[in-house]
Amino acid sequence: MKFRHLRTSITIVTSLLIFLIFISFGFITFNLNRVLIRETISTIHKEITNKVIIKMDEYLSTPQTINNLTDSFLRINTEHINNLDLLRKFFYKELYIFKTVNLVAFGTETGNYIEAQRIEDGSIRTGNINNNNLELWSTNKSGQKQSLQKVIESYDPRNRPWYLTSREKKLPAWSDIYLYSSNMQPAISNNQPYFSAERGFSGVITTSITLDGINNFLSELSKGTNSSVLILEPSGLAIANSKGAPLLDNLDRRLTGANLDNLLFSTVSKKFQLSIENNYTNTVSEFPMRIENIRYRIRATPYYGPSGLRWNVLVIIPEADYMSAFYRAGTLGIFIFIIFLLGALLLSYFIAKQTTKPIVQLSNLVSGISLDTNNITKLIIPHNILVRKDEIGSLAEAFSDMEARLGSAFSYLRKSQKEYGDLVENINSIIMRVKPDGTITYCNPFGLNFYGYSKEELIGSTVQETVLNTHDSNDINILERIFYQDEKYWNGINKNITSSGAEVWILWSNTMLFNNNGEIIELLSIGQDFTSQRESELNLNSSLEEKNILLKEVHHRVKNNLQIINSLINLQMEDLSDALIQNTFKPLQSRIQSMSLVHELLYSTDSFTQIDFHDYLNQIIATISTTFNNPTNPIQVTLTGDNLYLDIERATTCGLLVNEIIINAFKHAFPDQKNCRIDISVGKDESGVVSIIIKDNGIGISALKNPDTTNGMGTLLVEALSDQIKGKVIISKSNGTTVSLTFKS
Repeated sequence: MKFRHLRTSITIVTSLLIFLIFISFGFITFNLNRVLIRETISTIHKEITNKVIIKMDEYLSTPQTINNLTDSFLRINTEHINNLDLLRKFFYKELYIFKTVNLVAFGTETGNYIEAQRIEDGSIRTGNINNNNLELWSTNKSGQKQSLQKVIESYDPRNRPWYLTSREKKLPAWSDIYLYSSNMQPAISNNQPYFSAERGFSGVITTSITLDGINNFLSELSKGTNSSVLILEPSGLAIANSKGAPLLDNLDRRLTGANLDNLLFSTVSKKFQLSIENNYTNTVSEFPMRIENIRYRIRATPYYGPSGLRWNVLVIIPEADYMSAFYRAGTLGIFIFIIFLLGALLLSYFIAKQTTKPIVQLSNLVSGISLDTNNITKLIIPHNILVRKDEIGSLAEAFSDMEARLGSAFSYLRKSQKEYGDLVENINSIIMRVKPDGTITYCNPFGLNFYGYSKEELIGSTVQETVLNTHDSNDINILERIFYQDEKYWNGINKNITSSGAEVWILWSNTMLFNNNGEIIELLSIGQDFTSQRESELNLNSSLEEKNILLKEVHHRVKNNLQIINSLINLQMEDLSDALIQNTFKPLQSRIQSMSLVHELLYSTDSFTQIDFHDYLNQIIATISTTFNNPTNPIQVTLTGDNLYLDIERATTCGLLVNEIIINAFKHAFPDQKNCRIDISVGKDESGVVSIIIKDNGIGISALKNPDTTNGMGTLLVEALSDQIKGKVIISKSNGTTVSLTFKS
C-alpha cells in the first residue's frame, strides 16, 4: 500500500507491527497456557489413578494372601484335612488380623466344609457341616463355639459355584461379583483349589471381601475436589464410585455404569463403552466430554488385578476448575491490550514526526537511484546538497563515495553469486534461510522437493505454518531458543512435517547471519534426513527398557517369595513350644533372609549384575544381631573396608558363607564372656583377590575342615560354599578365632 506522506506510513506500519506482535504473543501465550493446563489435568489424572490402583492392589491382594497362608497351613498340618474343626482357630485368627476380609472357608471333595465369617455388627462367627446341615455358631476370641445362631439344611459345598469353578479350572480365580448375605453388599471371592500329595485335588479354599471398602476409599479421595472416580467391569457393570451412587436396583440386581442414578457417571460410561465396543481394552485413553454445559476430561486406565482380575478405572475432572483463572486473565489481557494499542499509536506518531523531517528532504534527492547488478544507474547529487555541513550533507557525500565503489563491488558480487548459486542449487542437502520471526526467505531445490512444496508456497511463509506445522510448545519455541542462545552455531535434531503430512526428523547445522551492527538478521540452516536413524535408536531404547523392567520384576518377585517363606516359618514357630526346635529354625531364617537381601539390593539399584557387598554385609550383620544378640550381654560387630562390588552369584554365596560363620560365633564363641567383639574386614588387592576376615575375641569355634569333630549343617554349608566359588578358608586360634576367606573376584 502506498501512503501520501512518509510520516503517515511510518505511523501506520509501526502501529500495525506493534499490534501484530502483541496479537502473536497473546495467541502463543493463550495456546501455551491451554496446553500447560491440560498437561496439569493429565498429571492430576495420573496421580489419582495411581492412588486408586495402589489401594485396590492392597485391598484385593489380601484374599490371595489368606488363601496362600491357609494352603500352607494345611500342608504343614496335614491332619487338618481329616478334622476340619481344627481349622477354626486359624480361620478366626485370619479374620481377626485382616479387617477387610468378610469370609474364609474350606470345602473338601468328601463334602465336608468349615468357614469363619464377619457378620454385619463386626463380630465373627464360624460354621461347619453336621449331619449334612451347615451350622453357624457365635464364637469367642479364642475361636471356640458358643451358641448356635443359624442352620442351613442340606448344605453341600461341592454344589456351590465357587467350588465348581475352581474344580474345573484347577487354578486360583476370582468369582463373579455377588451379594454378601450378611450385609447385602456386593462382594467378590478369591477361590484356590487345594491339592494333596495323596489324593490330588482335595478341596477349595475361598476368601470373600465386600467392595464397600473401595467405595469408601474413592469417596475419601474425592473429598474437597470436584473430581470423580468410577470403576467398571469390562462388561460395563459398575464396581465402585466416589459419589455414593447405588450399585444395585430395587430388586438388588447389579447396575451397569450407564444405568447408575448419576448423570455424570451414566453419560461417561455410555461413551466409554461405545469407544471400546463392549470389549476390555488394555490401552490408557483420554477423552473430553461436555455434560450440562460443563466440559470434563476423562482418563480411562485398565487395572490388572491378581489372579486375572480385569477392571477399568475412570477418573473424571471438570476443566472449569483449572480454566476459570485462565479466562479471567484473558479478559484482563484484552483491557490492557486496548490501553497499550492507544499508547502505541501516539508513540508511533511522535516518532514518525521527528524522524521523517530530514529524511524527506534526502529522499527527494535519491529517489531516482536504481541499482541493478547488470546495469547500475549513476548517481548525480546536486552541488548544493554535497556542500552541506550537517548530517544530510554527510549522507550525500557518503552516497557519492559509495557510487565510486559500486562498479567493482557489483562485478565481484556477480561472480560470487554465480559460484554460490551453483553450489546451493545442486547440493543434496536441505539449505534454508529463516528470519527471526520464522519467515522463510530461501530454500534450495533439494529442500523444496524433500518437503513437497513449490517455491511460491514455501518462500515467504513461516516455518511454524509449513515445515514445523505443530502446536507443540517445544517445536514452536525452537527458533526462539536458537536465535537467543549465546553460541554462534547450533546443531540439533527436530521433527518436521512434509506437505503430505509425513513426520520426518532432520539433523540441522545452523549458522547465525549478522548485520554490521552485530544484530542477527537470518538463520542459515543445512539439514540432513535423520528419520531412519532415529527410529532405530528409539526401537533399541524401547527394547532395553522392556528388558530392564522385566528383570526388576523377577528380582522383586523372588524377594517377595523368600519373604513369604520366612513368614510361613514364623507362623509355624508360633505353634511350637519347644525352644530347641525354635532355635533350629532361626539359622534357617537367617539364610533365607541373606538370599532375599541380594534380590532386594538388585531391585533397588540400576545394576542387575553386581551389588555393593559392603552394604550387603551391613544388612546381614544387622539381621543376625537382631535375631541372636543377648540384650544383657550384647556382642559388638564392626565392619571395615572399602566398597566392594561382586556379581550376584558370588555375592549370594559369600553372604551365606559369612552368615554361617557369624551365627556360629554368636552361638558358641562367648558362653560366659563380657565385652564380646566380632571384627569383620573386607578388601581386594590389585590382582583381584578378595579377602574377608572374621575375627572374634571369644573362646573359639569348631574346626570347619575336620569331619571327625563336626558335621553340622553350618560346617557343611561353609565347606560347600567355599568350594563353589573356588575359595580358601583358613581358621586360626589366637586370642579368639580368626576365619579368613579368600577368592578370585
